[in-house]
Amino acid sequence: MPQAFPNNTYQMPAYRKALEIFKLSRAMAVHFTQDKHVLEMGFSASSKDRFAGDLVTESLQLAPGVASVATAKNYGSRLERIRNIRKASKSLKLLCKNLEFSGVRESEFLVLLKNEIQIFDKMIVDWIKHIRKA
Repeated sequence: MPQAFPNNTYQMPAYRKALEIFKLSRAMAVHFTQDKHVLEMGFSASSKDRFAGDLVTESLQLAPGVASVATAKNYGSRLERIRNIRKASKSLKLLCKNLEFSGVRESEFLVLLKNEIQIFDKMIVDWIKHIRKA
């Protein structure tokens, strides 16, 4: 049975970092919302819960986005997919800010997540440079 992605996609640093960001976002959302399900977060009256749910759904886009760039056949398609990854990353940073303003007391978790997103962004920028050279 053929694999969905080339073997090296799972080993790519950007892909692994995207998975880390998702896991961290999910753990933070569960903590901030007292263990609510992601669907419950979206329908909550609390803005903090909604921002936490959005954080999870946005972070969920990163790893498949990296994999889709890795498997794209042409340059234009790769750049469009990278643009989508960067939009999701920017949205994650904004959601972190919104969570801070909504009264999340555990701001050290948000600082940790923002740092991981910055590292991921740097990886993506380096990857873009590599794609442009190829």
